[in-house]
Amino acid sequence: MADVDLKPDFTDPDLKYLSVDRNTFNDPATQAEWTQKRLVWVPHDTQGFVSASIKGEKGDEVEVQIVETGKRMMVAKDDIQKMNPPKFDKVEDMAELTCLNEASVLHNIKDRYYSGLIYVSTAPSLTSLDASEYLFTWYFSYHPSPSF
Repeated sequence: MADVDLKPDFTDPDLKYLSVDRNTFNDPATQAEWTQKRLVWVPHDTQGFVSASIKGEKGDEVEVQIVETGKRMMVAKDDIQKMNPPKFDKVEDMAELTCLNEASVLHNIKDRYYSGLIYVSTAPSLTSLDASEYLFTWYFSYHPSPSF
């Protein structure tokens, strides 16, 4: 029996909406830099969640610095959501995320959408981001004959 190569061929034009070359995200220097920043997701009034760096803790609150603006603020510990390391950026199957939370899922969908990667799966379901309608359309792969 011949060996089957299960690695995707990134030159295949049919894969351009589904996958990215994971080697571009697995740089050890990038991972070490990310770890030192202590990045988390914090709620934001207009953007949903933004990335922030933990600067200190005081009781039930954490002092964070918003990455984009540099603004420091106090946030309740319960409102902070963990961020995934860069090696999980634009991951195809969101079930692979080490921190599977609302902010990380939204970030992954947004990151993939703006990169032209319009398909993402979550275990048995496939999500298609419909760029023409600006809607999320959910297709469940475990339904033998979906009725829409």
